[in-house]
Amino acid sequence: MIELTGDIALALIDAARRRAEELDIAMSLAVVDGGGHPLAMLRMDGASILSAGTVTGKARTAVYARRPTHISVERAKLYPEVYMSLAAEINPGMVYSMGGYPLEAGGRMLGAIAASGGTGEQDMDVAQAALALFRDMLNATD
Repeated sequence: MIELTGDIALALIDAARRRAEELDIAMSLAVVDGGGHPLAMLRMDGASILSAGTVTGKARTAVYARRPTHISVERAKLYPEVYMSLAAEINPGMVYSMGGYPLEAGGRMLGAIAASGGTGEQDMDVAQAALALFRDMLNATD
């Protein structure tokens, strides 16, 4: 069974960084643990300060909701009063924005990866590069 270590978090950040460089987009990237606490974060040269401020919240949202953040964004559009209440009262550190993915193994929530600084689709693309590496790591331990 894989554990989400600092070394794995850094490898995931590196995979996402490489994809962002391929797209020529300066982004902020974060990995949080299963409690939503930061394990690794990178603000690429030229990435906006706003992206650095929101990326950990995106990852935390993926952990707390146990789903990719783009799904939470869609649900928030359907039930805005519920999601506004969650964000304001339950956990103000949640960010409902595309680009965050949970990292799960064997039914356990290990953490999440997120990217911020591009369009929602670009954030998803970059985070998915790290998610693909994580899945490869899981397959290698089976």
